[in-house]
Amino acid sequence: MSGSHAAGAIDGKSGLRNVLHEAPAARNIETWLPALTQSAAAVRRSIAETLFHTGGGHYGGSFSAVELLVTLYARHLRIDRDNLGERLRDQFILSKGHAAVALYAVLSQRNIADLDLNDYATFRSPLAGHPDMTELPGVDWSTGSLGQGLSAGLGMALGLRRTGHRVWVMLGDGECQEGQVWEAAMLAGIAAPDNLHAVVDLNRRQEFGWHVPGRAIGPIDPVPDMAGKWRAFGWRVLECDGHDIEAIDEACRMAVQGRGPSVILAATRKGQGSTLAQADPARYHCTDVSVGEHAAIMAELAEG
Repeated sequence: MSGSHAAGAIDGKSGLRNVLHEAPAARNIETWLPALTQSAAAVRRSIAETLFHTGGGHYGGSFSAVELLVTLYARHLRIDRDNLGERLRDQFILSKGHAAVALYAVLSQRNIADLDLNDYATFRSPLAGHPDMTELPGVDWSTGSLGQGLSAGLGMALGLRRTGHRVWVMLGDGECQEGQVWEAAMLAGIAAPDNLHAVVDLNRRQEFGWHVPGRAIGPIDPVPDMAGKWRAFGWRVLECDGHDIEAIDEACRMAVQGRGPSVILAATRKGQGSTLAQADPARYHCTDVSVGEHAAIMAELAEG
C-alpha cells in the first residue's frame, strides 16, 4: 500500500489509483485498533504453540494471513456464535485451506466456536489439517484442494445477492495459478454480484515451482500483474498492506461500497512475526521445529 493507512482503489477503465481517506475521528479508531493489534499477536502465538504441540505444520502461510483474518472477523464478517447455524448470514471461505490453524485460532479467540487447539490435526478431531465444513460449525466450505474456494463463493454470493449478506473468500497468491480461480473470476465478472469479495494473501512465496538449486533468487510473483488480471476479468481491485490492520479495514470498507465483485490484493510477508520463518520461507511453508527454534519463535512473538 502506498501511503500510510490508506487503500488504493484502481479504476477498471482508467487504471488510475484513487486513494481515499477518512477522518480518523469518524472511525473511532482508538477503541479498536490497539485491541486488534493485540489480538493478532495473540493469534500468532496460538498458531506457533499449536503447530509445535502437533509436531509441525504450515507456519509461513498461517502467519502471513493473521491480520487479514483478525480484521475480517472483528470488523466485517457478520458471523457470531448466535448466527453460526443460520444459512442466511455472511459466509467466509478459506480457500488457502493449509492455513486452517490460523482460522481456528481466530474462531476460538472471538468465541465463535469452542475449540481446543491442542486437538488440531489429531485423529477424529474436527480441527482437521484443512477446514472441514462437515465436522466444524463455523467452517462454511471445506477446502484443501487449491483453487476451488472462489467457485463455491460465487455460488453462495449469487444465492445471497438479494439478502444483504456477503461472501468473503481468502486465496493465496500461489493458488491463483489454478485455472479454476480464473474460470470463477470470469463468470463473476459477468454475473457481477455486489456481495462477492475476494482477499488475496499476496506473500509472493509458494511451496514449489520457483526455487533454482544453487541460485539465490528473491521473491517472484506466482502470478505477475495480479491487479491487471483481476481488472481484466471485470473486478474492482483494491490494494493494501496485509499486515496494517487499519489499511485492511479501509480496503474492506471500500470493497463493500462499490458495485460488482471486488478483490483486495494484500501485500504480506510469509512467516510474518518470526525472523526464522521469514528467512527461510521454503522450509517454513510446512515444517517442524526444534525446541530451541520454537523458543526463539515464541520469544520474538512475545516481544511483538
